Amino acid sequence: MNKRMLAEVSCNPPENPPVAGAGNPDSPVMFIGHNPSGTDTQTGRPYTGPSGEIFDELLAQAGFSRDDVYITNLVKCWLWKEENGIKVNRTPTAKEIKSWVPAWLKPEIDIIQPKAIVCLGGPTAQHFLGKDFKITLQGGKWLEVPPESPYLKLAGSLPSPKPLIMGIPQPSYLIHIREHSPESYPAARANMVADLLKVEAVLEGKVPNPAPSLPGVDIPF
Repeated sequence: MNKRMLAEVSCNPPENPPVAGAGNPDSPVMFIGHNPSGTDTQTGRPYTGPSGEIFDELLAQAGFSRDDVYITNLVKCWLWKEENGIKVNRTPTAKEIKSWVPAWLKPEIDIIQPKAIVCLGGPTAQHFLGKDFKITLQGGKWLEVPPESPYLKLAGSLPSPKPLIMGIPQPSYLIHIREHSPESYPAARANMVADLLKVEAVLEGKVPNPAPSLPGVDIPF
């Protein structure tokens, strides 16, 4: 499927090709971000560059690597906007998600058959868990997919039994914290490692228990 996507799909600009999912297709855990970065389009792999370096460090601290899981994105093209003449990453629009998810992400999930999905960032988590999901209170918890899930409305179904979903911040969140609030960086990093230790438990064969959902205040990552 990934080979077909790379052959059939053109991004804007065309010299930045789509970025297919990568990792272990037999893993019980799937990581899903919202879209690749400009660096990812050059390497051909999701989560490379500075964010990818931190991501690999976090996984290693939790006792596993990207080779133990499968990593992909809602949208496979780099999405960008111009700020001060520089192209910077942006989150996908509802129209872009609607175009990509049924055509490419749903078949990908159906092939991988994950037992658990880790959503990297609020936009991806809200796509699976609904607009009321808040990382600050519900992040790091295994949650059941609600019937009103935007993903289910677009894709129709998830593999049975339905995987539990955990939302955590993007790795780029730690870069933001390190630059703008360095005193908060150690605690923020430790929290992400603690969340990833729950993923390691799934890789070891432990079945996660769903937590009740709670309202909260979101963070923009």
